[in-house]
Amino acid sequence: MSPLYAAEDVECRAAAPESGTDETTRQSSSKPSFLRKWGPALFAIAGVLAVNAALLGPTGSKIPSLNGRQLAAKSVREERTQAVLDMEWDHEADLKRGLSNMSGARRLSDSEGGVMEYTRRRHRYLGEYVHVDVSDQFSLFGKISISLIYFAFWVFLMFPNWFLPIGRPGIALGGGLCMVVFRYILLLTGQGPAFDAAKVIILEPLFLLFGLMLTTIYLEKMERGGLFDKLRDSLDDPVNWKRSAKIMAMSTIGSAAVMNDSVVLIFSGVVVDLCVRHKVANSLPYLLSLATTANTGSALTMTGNPQNILIVSLAYDDISWTEFLSNMVLPVAAASVINAVMLFIYYSGELFPGSGGFLECFGIVFSGNRTPEMLAQEHAYHARNVAKSDDDMQSNGWSIWSKIQIVIITIFLVCFAVGLDVCVTSICAGAVLMVLAAWKRQHYDPKPEVVDYDAEGNALPPKKMYDMDGNEIEPEEEELVTESETTLTEVDYGLLMLFIGQFILIGSFDDTGVPQAFFSLAMGGCAEQMTAVPCVYWFVLVITILSNVASNVPVVQMLAATFPYASPYDWMQVSFSATIAGNLTMLGSAANMIVAFQAAKVGDRTFTSERHAPFGIPSTILSLYAGTFLLSMVHFSPECSIKLGECDEE
Repeated sequence: MSPLYAAEDVECRAAAPESGTDETTRQSSSKPSFLRKWGPALFAIAGVLAVNAALLGPTGSKIPSLNGRQLAAKSVREERTQAVLDMEWDHEADLKRGLSNMSGARRLSDSEGGVMEYTRRRHRYLGEYVHVDVSDQFSLFGKISISLIYFAFWVFLMFPNWFLPIGRPGIALGGGLCMVVFRYILLLTGQGPAFDAAKVIILEPLFLLFGLMLTTIYLEKMERGGLFDKLRDSLDDPVNWKRSAKIMAMSTIGSAAVMNDSVVLIFSGVVVDLCVRHKVANSLPYLLSLATTANTGSALTMTGNPQNILIVSLAYDDISWTEFLSNMVLPVAAASVINAVMLFIYYSGELFPGSGGFLECFGIVFSGNRTPEMLAQEHAYHARNVAKSDDDMQSNGWSIWSKIQIVIITIFLVCFAVGLDVCVTSICAGAVLMVLAAWKRQHYDPKPEVVDYDAEGNALPPKKMYDMDGNEIEPEEEELVTESETTLTEVDYGLLMLFIGQFILIGSFDDTGVPQAFFSLAMGGCAEQMTAVPCVYWFVLVITILSNVASNVPVVQMLAATFPYASPYDWMQVSFSATIAGNLTMLGSAANMIVAFQAAKVGDRTFTSERHAPFGIPSTILSLYAGTFLLSMVHFSPECSIKLGECDEE
């Protein structure tokens, strides 16, 4: 039996599988020991620390000195920075253009200033918009108190069930308000600078989430047996491990194509519905199949997640779509295989019912063997399909409404692929579907009949009303039910509040300079050679920790401001580690939070921090280090900056 399957108490909405035995039920409800549940995670943590201690020395004594190339690159970067600072520039022209407007700056001609003008604009953009350093305006008390408040609410968000039953949206919003009030108190007492809470709220993810929720709701509600139901059926399978594999494949490919947050928002409810349909005893393996592979798959492309999009826009040198993809193919493939294998091993009791161990599971996957329990599940699945009503069978066709949905979604994907703003595109797609659904409900769907019945169940004739002169009063036309009263109320505004509160908490904590200080202290002598072997293995671990504590987008912003001339290869390592880090803990990725929130909304509360971490920690560490090794051995991005002229000297 797998090491974690026994740890999961049965909290899925559905009952245990019909084909399960009493023995399986007793096993699924038994409590494992602490070592059995957390042993793999502790072993992985000890292993990664031991590897870095062996490579760098327990105190960093084995960190290599900078070689000639690295010293020359450091000198060139310092000279470029000083040259930019000595440049004369027109502040009025910058204001007219927009200080945050970097459009076209990479392609400036020689008459417009060329690379040097681009570098100057970028330095100002990084320092005044991307990562404004106000840490020197805090007192020691201000830094410590802000850090304590942040970590207190980080714990509350990680383990919301340990405290009052407020829920993560309420905790995050309360934490954000608490941080705003306390920052104002620090300002009045001279312990810290002013805090612009509105500035740290990143609006693009909020707009994107709203548009995707709107689109998802109308895809699901517009028609029974429509596009959404067909997507659900495409992931269905009578064999548990195949169903999990289909979810992982869809999540990996979809996240690489249209961003991981989009995929998990659309398919979280689908996965829970499949768990209910098959009456699984433990839905956690299927939710993990969705969340972990969404994070891993999003590392493949520059549009897979917000931090990748930010990296490409902030990198000093140009990084093309094909260059990004070619670098990430091997690491992402290795991480995906490791994650899938570990998931099958950890949850073999659910995914391979009746199996006797790893070798038998291996034979089931590659030889097509079946256990009696799996055969019983397949028979029950096919029996349900045979028992479907004629209406259900007729709904398998493609109606005109399903075809219209496909056209709209195809246009959305094309707009996303050609580079149009994904936030505007998603909201427009949702608005078009809303208008279409309203028109369909008013002009196409049958009107509900309001009929009264007597005590014996006989239909009563409609009541007629008369005025004082005995004239019949024509009944007034019934007021139409609007979309604002029906479908729009299903948008998860609590999820938007969750991210708003987190943005405020993270933004205030980032102002203190504590994350930057931790990075500088942790990296030590590896800071100037962070992606060179052996420092790269320590570097990706530090990025993983920071991404889970302070979120990956602020970490990317911090690195862009701290290392403005980082090479394309440096950014490849940052992208891979910051993305894979999302699988370490529940708060490591927005995708994890969306899966947990969407599943809880329909009654499935199995996806919690306590259940995620025992699998997430070892899976993330193994995937991270295997991918980092492959990326360091095989990469197509230069390890030098072309715009800085470093590559010309090699």
